[in-house]
Amino acid sequence: MTTEKKVLLRDSFYAAVIFAVVFGVIETYMVSVPFAAITAPIGGILFGVFIYFFAGSKTVARQTIIDSNGEEIILSGRANHFKGAEAVGGKLYLFKDRLEFKSHGFNIQNHQQRIDIADITAVIFYSSLGIIPNGLQITTKSGVVEKFVINGRKRWKEEIEQLQAGN
Repeated sequence: MTTEKKVLLRDSFYAAVIFAVVFGVIETYMVSVPFAAITAPIGGILFGVFIYFFAGSKTVARQTIIDSNGEEIILSGRANHFKGAEAVGGKLYLFKDRLEFKSHGFNIQNHQQRIDIADITAVIFYSSLGIIPNGLQITTKSGVVEKFVINGRKRWKEEIEQLQAGN
């Protein structure tokens, strides 16, 4: 099993557990504890399986491919890019001179965005929902702040800063 599939499996498991807990708490208050004890785990499992197959689908992979024109891709991975309140799903790519995000077609705000490494003034960590340590915030020279949720944010930050030091 590839590292990417292992990460997808892990993330799907976490999504299933979080969904089951939240769903269980809501159902406990709306219906009853015995009902929630049965349906929440089932709902969590179904949600996790859906996430695994959706995020790992060939359709999503095809929609998020960027033509690298033979350039080396230093890092790439599934990501969410915050556009207002929407966490737009897609894939983030790091090249030696730029960061590129390409969304998949199942979003409201489909887009592709490029941030030149030379334009980045700050790369800092943040926590999604204030508690989940998986965010990377990029600030540009023009003061624009872009937020991404990614796996391995420490490595992304290190690679971006290393590229900045080389410029």
